[in-house]
Amino acid sequence: MIKKIFRPFWSYDVSKTEEWLSSMAEKGYCFVKLNRGTRCFFFKKGDPKRITYRIGYDKIQADSLSRALIDDGWMKILQSGHWYIISNENPLEEIKTSPVREGIIKHNRVIMYIFGSILIYMTTMTIFFVTIISLTIFSSEDASFTVVKSPFWIITYFYMGAVLSLWILTIYSVVKINKTNKKLISENIQQNKFYGMDHDEGRLSKHEEKQLKRSGQIVVKRRFGWIYAPDKLEEWLETMEEQGYNLVRMSKLGTTFYFRVDRPRKVSYCADYQNITDNSYNDIHRDSGWKSVFISNSSFQKWSIWSREYSEGEDRPQLYSDKSHHLKHARRIAITYSCLFLPLIIIYIVNIRLNMELEFNNGFDKIQIMSMISLMLVSLTIGSSLVRTWLYYRRLRKRYNYHS
Repeated sequence: MIKKIFRPFWSYDVSKTEEWLSSMAEKGYCFVKLNRGTRCFFFKKGDPKRITYRIGYDKIQADSLSRALIDDGWMKILQSGHWYIISNENPLEEIKTSPVREGIIKHNRVIMYIFGSILIYMTTMTIFFVTIISLTIFSSEDASFTVVKSPFWIITYFYMGAVLSLWILTIYSVVKINKTNKKLISENIQQNKFYGMDHDEGRLSKHEEKQLKRSGQIVVKRRFGWIYAPDKLEEWLETMEEQGYNLVRMSKLGTTFYFRVDRPRKVSYCADYQNITDNSYNDIHRDSGWKSVFISNSSFQKWSIWSREYSEGEDRPQLYSDKSHHLKHARRIAITYSCLFLPLIIIYIVNIRLNMELEFNNGFDKIQIMSMISLMLVSLTIGSSLVRTWLYYRRLRKRYNYHS
């Protein structure tokens, strides 16, 4: 007997799907097949079993599992595209290995970016049309309207329903995938201890930090918007180290810096932007002598700051030895923020222009003037941040062209 179950969002939360597959096995339904197109799972009725399932995603699939997984009792039961499902009938407490999650995190991030772009576009267009209609109504001397019955209203209602459904789907997808990725990344943190400062013994307790702040041995500095010009931040941190201000830690938001007044040091800093920081990324830098100072918690802005102390007379260490790779990194930063900020800037400019036309036609109103000034300030702030990212890329390109 074959049982089919429709599960449309199974890949949004693989941990929950794995638990569900195990619960089905305990009820006597053994998983046999997955149709990714119809999002249906197929089960065969049999004897109840306790089975642990794990779901993985890898673009480069090997013919078989790794020796460590096989020795631990894992067996591949499904391969569908880049997705695969493995099972283990050993007791859960005896299982020591598990497939890596980086592939799923990267795949989920791509899907989240796609839905996020759709959500931004739909929100932008909605705000734009609402603004146009509102200004048209308020600027019209005769604001009376007549609704005409038409057989084509059903098409309008259907379209509005489809748009609303898509809007709800995008919001659900972004929120759900973001929550799942945080959970999977948290698993990596617990297993590998890659995030935060590399040497816990060097960190101060809250009480010790409070006492040092009172005595003036801890200096707190704030620096906003450094992500738009990371090279300026690196220069500032290195200058602080040379003056005897040793960086102790950063706040969770990355805007507050805590320095301990101590001896001058030669320390190289690098602010890095990655779509995702996996195990190999951290391993490479740690093996090269770099220490993790800060890693952001944001899913859209995965910034990290690395430091490495060096001796007087020694060449300043570089996180990127390849100039072209460093330039691509800077260009990716500029393009990423351009995609985020340009639609908002366009909307604000259109709103400012419409408000100005309305003011000239109907006279000046204090509320509308304040609203227009606020839009201008926001547009200038966002625009300046965007310009700073491209100036950063330009400075880096000039530097490498000059030394090449």
